[in-house]
Amino acid sequence: MIAYIALGLAFAGGLTVLALFFTGQSHDRALERRVAKMVGHPPVTIEGATTITSASDLSRSLSRRVHSLFTYRMARTWGVTAKSSYLLTVGGVAAVGLGGIAGIALHLPSYVACVAAAGGFFLVPRFLLKRQQGRADGQFSELLPDAIDMVVRMVRAGLPVGQALRVVGDEADPPLSTVFNGIANLADIGMPLAEALATTGERVGSPDFRFFAVAVALQQTTGGNLAVTLETLSEIIRKRRAVRLKAKAATAEIRASAMVLGAIPFFIVGVLLVVSPGYLQPLITDPRGNIIIGAAVLGLVLAFVTMRTMMRTAMRA
Repeated sequence: MIAYIALGLAFAGGLTVLALFFTGQSHDRALERRVAKMVGHPPVTIEGATTITSASDLSRSLSRRVHSLFTYRMARTWGVTAKSSYLLTVGGVAAVGLGGIAGIALHLPSYVACVAAAGGFFLVPRFLLKRQQGRADGQFSELLPDAIDMVVRMVRAGLPVGQALRVVGDEADPPLSTVFNGIANLADIGMPLAEALATTGERVGSPDFRFFAVAVALQQTTGGNLAVTLETLSEIIRKRRAVRLKAKAATAEIRASAMVLGAIPFFIVGVLLVVSPGYLQPLITDPRGNIIIGAAVLGLVLAFVTMRTMMRTAMRA
């Protein structure tokens, strides 16, 4: 069985290498096309020339491709800071753990253990990245009103909006500083400020930040008192955040119930393993017991999804 788990890990590693290879090839081709458009002709290749890539460049390229593998089709990735070595380590540990549980503890077929190992290798790091991005989204939404107030004070003092955004990027805490420095960098290389704000708004995905981008763009197009507009927007964002916090407090009972109900089965299983270890043996050795365990896990997952849907519905209401 351990050999099958190792085979599953090797299969997952092979898929990773192939994905990284094709991702790198497509990235290089896209870069060549962009360079060709800028210079007006295809890049010239000198016969016999060799490309020397430093170890640091290779490491950064590999890290970028590992991230692209685990963040495939994620809605937002701007707040992800986990290193590729950490992701690969977590994926390997998850693959060994899930494969061992499925094959050794539950006596499931070998192909099921391989699928569990491959799924753990890809899904567990992705889950951690989503949680990290969610924390970055929450911190950004919490710090955004203070950043807008900083922009208002600097605009009233006579600074241009672009310079005010640069100051916010230098003075604010991450992840706010990362986003605002990115906007200032885009403006420094010649992109219009309204376009830089719109592009960053699509990447960040925060409705409050999109309101800020639209307000700045409209002021640059039609004129008006930007300080008053942004001050009103900051107050609206704070009120929206207060409403979200009230909804979170209203769903506290549901969340507590979900945690208690989800912990009860594991508590009972732990007590039975201590009091009477042989009582649960048929669940592991008998194929019918494996089916019961699978049904129980499926029921817990459905209950978790139901509770989460109820909480999100209450917070949107």
